[in-house]
Amino acid sequence: MIRFVLMVNKLGQTRLCQYFGVALSIEERVVLEAEIIRKCISRRVDQCAFLEHRTYKVVYRRYASLYMIIGAEGEEENEMALLEFIHTVVETLDKYFENVCELDIMMNIEKAHFIVDEMVMNGCIVETNKSNILAPLFAMDKMTNTGWTKSLKEF
Repeated sequence: MIRFVLMVNKLGQTRLCQYFGVALSIEERVVLEAEIIRKCISRRVDQCAFLEHRTYKVVYRRYASLYMIIGAEGEEENEMALLEFIHTVVETLDKYFENVCELDIMMNIEKAHFIVDEMVMNGCIVETNKSNILAPLFAMDKMTNTGWTKSLKEF
């Protein structure tokens, strides 16, 4: 079961974090993130992208200047499936933002969270089809671009 999804830059600054079913305080989350980020960033390119930290299986992948990190609990979790899921998340973000970069995530954090929310529910992967994930976002974008919000402001 997925417990957290992190997107971090090379300097260790968290750009996106989402937790599922974890009862941690803000301080505990900051400490956990710092420990995991430090471990992932310090690893060499030729090292495996899987590691264990506390009770979590951590799977990460680097894309240009961003690290995508997933923490899962449970012995039944398949690390290769989580690595493939990371790739699917990044492909989905790339499809929506058209060549996603760190600035896209920072400026559109609510949309990035929406995409992750469409893919993961309560720590379980529920959708991996990019078209199904992005359809609600494209519909919302279409509504905001049609000008119906302008007519609401007149009232």
